[in-house]
Amino acid sequence: MRLALALPLLLLAACDAAPPRVDPKGQQLRAELDTLTADYGKCVDEKVAAADVSNDPAGSIAIEAVKACRPIRNALRLKVASFDRFGHPNHTPNQAEAVAEASVGVIEKELRENAVVTIVKRQNQTR
Repeated sequence: MRLALALPLLLLAACDAAPPRVDPKGQQLRAELDTLTADYGKCVDEKVAAADVSNDPAGSIAIEAVKACRPIRNALRLKVASFDRFGHPNHTPNQAEAVAEASVGVIEKELRENAVVTIVKRQNQTR
């Protein structure tokens, strides 16, 4: 009798797991986000590398480098809002924009902080 009760459980345990759900739209948006994020970081790094660090404070130079990459930031913000609307279809456009601005703001803050560190290192090497 016990074997008869255990058999269905054993059969269920032996079944293969369900195949992973394919979400091509979400994967495509994620890949686009990753690319734009990398492009934003690369842009800031290039601006910092090309900047004259001899006279101005590191923070000011970093802010200017980030500002120079504003078109990529704006494209990233739009893509994040699109991704948010895809993942949360009930969000209003204002909610999606708020999520996008907050998300990109975090990335921007990190890029600016990293830029300041890089600039200070360069400034210390030239002194």
